[in-house]
Amino acid sequence: MSTYEAIQFHRQNGTAVELKPMLQEDAGTLRSLLSHPELRTHIVMRGEGLQNASMDKLMNRMLLAYDPCALHAGIYRSGNSELIGTVSLQCWNRRNGSAVLGYLLDPVWWGRGFATEAVRLLLNYSFYELGITEVEGRCRESNSRSARVMLKNGMVLERVIPGVGSASDCINVFRLLHK
Repeated sequence: MSTYEAIQFHRQNGTAVELKPMLQEDAGTLRSLLSHPELRTHIVMRGEGLQNASMDKLMNRMLLAYDPCALHAGIYRSGNSELIGTVSLQCWNRRNGSAVLGYLLDPVWWGRGFATEAVRLLLNYSFYELGITEVEGRCRESNSRSARVMLKNGMVLERVIPGVGSASDCINVFRLLHK
C-alpha cells in the first residue's frame, strides 16, 4: 500500500455501539456535533480552534475518507443508523506506526460507556488490522470524562502541557503502546 493511499474503515461491532464509515447523509448530524457548544470547549486542536472554513474541510475529510493521514469512523448505537459521535486516528505516521486518537460523543449519550467502547474498538482495529504500535490521546485537564475514557482503555498519562495565554486549561497527554 502506498503511504499516500487512504484506508477505508471496516465496520467494527461492539455490544452497545458499532463503528462504521460515515455517509453523506450524516453531514447534518456531524456539523451539529462539531458545532455543539459543550463539545467545542473540549476539542483540542492546534492553532485557533475549529472555525467555519476548517470545519467544512474537516467534515469533507471525515465523510469522504480521503485523508491518507487519518481514519475517521462514525459511532452508532448497535442496530441504529443515527450518528451519535465520531472516533478517529489522526496524524497517522505509517512509517513509525503512530497515530493520535480523537473522539467526540453527543452529550445526550454521555455516561453510558459508548465512548469507552468506541475507543476500545478503534484501538483494537488500529493495533491488529493496521499495525499501529503507538497511540496518543489528548484532552483538556478539565475534561475528566475524556481522561477516564482513555484510562479505561489502558492509556497512561504521560505528560501535561501547561496552558498558555487565555487558554489556561492544561492539556493532558495519554499514550498507549502495543508491541
